[in-house]
Amino acid sequence: MNPKFRAILTQVWCLSLFACLLSVPMQSAASEEMVSTHEVAIDPAQPFPSVMFSDILKSMSDQVFWEKGQLRFFERVRMTFLPAFQDPQHIAAYNPNTGAFLVSQLRNEAGEEVSRVFWESRQDSFPYWTTTAVGNSDPAPLNAGKYTLTWYIDGAAFWSLPFEVSTSAAASAYDQPNSYLEGPWNDWAYIYVPNGNLSQNPTFNFFLRDKQARPGSWVEKRVELDVLRDGQLVAQYGREGSSQLSAKPWWIAQELALRTPDDRGFAAAGDILAAGDYTVVMRINGETAAEYSYRAEGSIPFSGRQNRDSAEPLNYLEGAQDRFYIQKQ
Repeated sequence: MNPKFRAILTQVWCLSLFACLLSVPMQSAASEEMVSTHEVAIDPAQPFPSVMFSDILKSMSDQVFWEKGQLRFFERVRMTFLPAFQDPQHIAAYNPNTGAFLVSQLRNEAGEEVSRVFWESRQDSFPYWTTTAVGNSDPAPLNAGKYTLTWYIDGAAFWSLPFEVSTSAAASAYDQPNSYLEGPWNDWAYIYVPNGNLSQNPTFNFFLRDKQARPGSWVEKRVELDVLRDGQLVAQYGREGSSQLSAKPWWIAQELALRTPDDRGFAAAGDILAAGDYTVVMRINGETAAEYSYRAEGSIPFSGRQNRDSAEPLNYLEGAQDRFYIQKQ
């Protein structure tokens, strides 16, 4: 081969290789940025860490997302069983300055990183940690599509939340298009039992939204709820008295205090956890809007994704010992 031609081929190959290297995502560098100098590890011999499912859903859904498509975490989020660690320089053991790194990473359907948020977390009463997002004031708006939000402790993933974003066209030239969170807010509700005590009064909790509502003209919804054990009404909400709830175009957490079938008082948690098969029927403005089911054996049912002994940690639904989640049928 002509030496001059060989030199040209070599130069072209080198330039091509350099271009390919530039196009490769720097996964290792990104991973290193999520690991603190403390290199705190998750101990497999200890209960696995998790994020309180109901807390993160409340924290993510807000008016800013509807208006601007910006995913911000407005409320504190409780986490459980984070590896024990103390930062002598900061009240929060996990922090982006001197502590161990607690990070949430948002990826799109293609697996590309969209955003990364560091969290501060300090130990509270066992097994809770109180956690707040840092530098979360002005993220880039999200496009329509599927996303996965994953939490890491010094680079090790421990919990993940898939969801979707949908958008709507602007109502007029004077309005902006709106964004909506889809997924678990619509799919899941939960029953809260104060202190896990069956003599306490339980509440039914769910997220309510009406895409047609607008500021200044919220949509009023009449909500009724029946809790049936083996077909027999054992608790209810809204059959008597006011049951009007204001719906907004973003998800709002609603808490309904369950009452006895005759509406003479509040139901006890034992009434809705006695052994049997349960159906929960929700009606909105007189029409069935959702049905849920669960089985109880005289205690709070932690089954499926709520069973710590068998659930996959990344998909676990943390309810601690005072709430259980029920999925819409």
